[in-house]
Amino acid sequence: MKKPRSKKHHYLPSYYLKGFTDDRNFFFIYDKKRDKILPNALTPDTFFFENNLNTVILMDGSYSDFLEDFYTQIEETTRNSLNIIRTSTNRNPIQLIDMMNLFLFLSFLHWRLPSNSKYCEELSKKFFNKNYEDLNFFSIKNKKDGKTAPKEIIDRIKNSKAFKKTAKLIIPLAPFRYKNWADKIKNWRFLYTGDEEIWDFVGDNPIITSGNKDHDPVKCLDEFIFPVSGKALLININRPVSKDLPPQFTVEFNASIIERAQRFVACQNKPFLESLIDFYRFHVKHGKTHIIIPELFKTLEN
Repeated sequence: MKKPRSKKHHYLPSYYLKGFTDDRNFFFIYDKKRDKILPNALTPDTFFFENNLNTVILMDGSYSDFLEDFYTQIEETTRNSLNIIRTSTNRNPIQLIDMMNLFLFLSFLHWRLPSNSKYCEELSKKFFNKNYEDLNFFSIKNKKDGKTAPKEIIDRIKNSKAFKKTAKLIIPLAPFRYKNWADKIKNWRFLYTGDEEIWDFVGDNPIITSGNKDHDPVKCLDEFIFPVSGKALLININRPVSKDLPPQFTVEFNASIIERAQRFVACQNKPFLESLIDFYRFHVKHGKTHIIIPELFKTLEN
């Protein structure tokens, strides 16, 4: 029996979002567009998804959700490492293999976010181009004789809606074509909440990049801050962070989550969420939202 096609496609996996919920698996949602917190606490299954986000219309007119199936495979491959890292403490060293799996998870997560869809489409135009080395790592060949497909066939595939959407599944592989890709995790530092309570927010655009190389297929994750859970942040900048960070760093990070979000932000602590929204509104009122993320990275450098 053919498996029914899925419709509800999370761009943030539900099991990842559970790292930000309370003991009952609930959190509160702030709707940035409407500038209000939704009245009732909700579960991860009910948010951070779009219907048919990963549904592809093939060239024969049929519908496929093979993208969603592939994302599920990536999630299953990396889930154990994510669980190990988000339940770790500063007293437990994290194994290299778990950090490598987390990098794989992040690479796919970055490009599957709706906020990056238009950049995936732009990058899809650069495939099969010898002058763009970063994405020139596969080809289309005739399965009978093994010869490279004619340019008109390649162009037809490359210009199809299906390929443009599928590009978000191929672009994340770009860093791994270089032998030194694992060097990117050498400077990683995990920052844990001092009281082991959930203070860090998650939003619909949770990888806080510095803004310099956000849409580069190889270098997009050279500098970023990512909430592994509500209790742990992953920090990656060009040089290792060796100092203790001030308490206000949590406030700066959560304000950055609100600033970078397209629409939704989640936190299990409603009063804390309300206070950070007021902090963000202050920046909006005075036209200072543009300084929030640069100030966050400046704190790491000072």
